[in-house]
Amino acid sequence: MRTVFTILCCIMAALLSANAQSNNDEHIKKIQQAYQSRLALMQNQPYDDIKVEQMSVSYNRMYPGTGLYRHTDTYYWLDDEDEEYMLRPRLYFVTSRYSLCHDRYRFYREYLFDAETGEPMFMLLTTQLHDDVGSRREYRFYFHNGRIIRQIPAKIEIPDSPDSPDFIMPDIDIDPARLESGLLMEFNKVQQIFSRNVPTMAW
Repeated sequence: MRTVFTILCCIMAALLSANAQSNNDEHIKKIQQAYQSRLALMQNQPYDDIKVEQMSVSYNRMYPGTGLYRHTDTYYWLDDEDEEYMLRPRLYFVTSRYSLCHDRYRFYREYLFDAETGEPMFMLLTTQLHDDVGSRREYRFYFHNGRIIRQIPAKIEIPDSPDSPDFIMPDIDIDPARLESGLLMEFNKVQQIFSRNVPTMAW
């Protein structure tokens, strides 16, 4: 009897796992569609030389001991109009490009938001040394309901020698216990900066 119960438990666990995987695959397809459709949204250019619903923030600084730091963030949103709001911005995509040590260490991020709910959907992180394409590393994170549902690569590996000349560690906490909450905090930061700079306007 105990053997039959164990077998039934294993079957149920397998079915639940398969169902969860199927749901995740569906969510990832939706994320990929939203990621592709952002390109059309980003082309909102009602005037010959002016794109609207875009904001870029750039700055350069000299860091003691490391030299020039360069940083540019670009925000993309949709402006809604309804009975309550004349303009209600809905952030859907952000890019962040920054470099250290006079462009020796390059970092790039993309944040994809659900334009309807504001929930995080996808984050891309890349690192690269100078123009060396062979040193480029990509890290992709897919989200649903505030949880990572897929990560590529599945584990962020640390090289035997972290000082390897062709490897830059991603600038996030890679501890699996803190990774998800850390990435969600990064989404929250860009949303806060956006909200401070692009106000909602009531009638």
